[in-house]
Amino acid sequence: MKPRHVAKQLRLMGWGFIIFGLIFVTIAFPKFDGFAHSLANIFDWTGGTHTENLTRDARWFAAIMSGLSAGFGALYAFVVAPLLTVPNADARQIAKRGGLISVVIWFLVDSLGSFAAGVPSNVVMNLIFFLLIAGPLYMVKLTD
Repeated sequence: MKPRHVAKQLRLMGWGFIIFGLIFVTIAFPKFDGFAHSLANIFDWTGGTHTENLTRDARWFAAIMSGLSAGFGALYAFVVAPLLTVPNADARQIAKRGGLISVVIWFLVDSLGSFAAGVPSNVVMNLIFFLLIAGPLYMVKLTD
């Protein structure tokens, strides 16, 4: 795959993570509990209907996770993707390696935690996003 094509796809994926983080942070706000339960029902299709009251800790962790998701997306949209298209071969290689390491760490930590929490549906969603990021990064041809 050509670096410009991969960069375009990574920008799109990065913005997806940013938007997800901005939407998911609504869980931290009590006035959006109905929306939060709807999100849980969409993303956790293996867990039944979600109606439990959200605790202060759940809201706090949702805020942290949302910020990390948005930051992860920004890393791909504004650092990895642009660096894949610069003339400097060393910078392109660092972007590729760093992008792959980042997505592998994210996938393993998020998926193992989701599985341990009893939400295997998130592991499936993570796999899709992992393949959409890692696949092109792995296949990008950085030679001039």
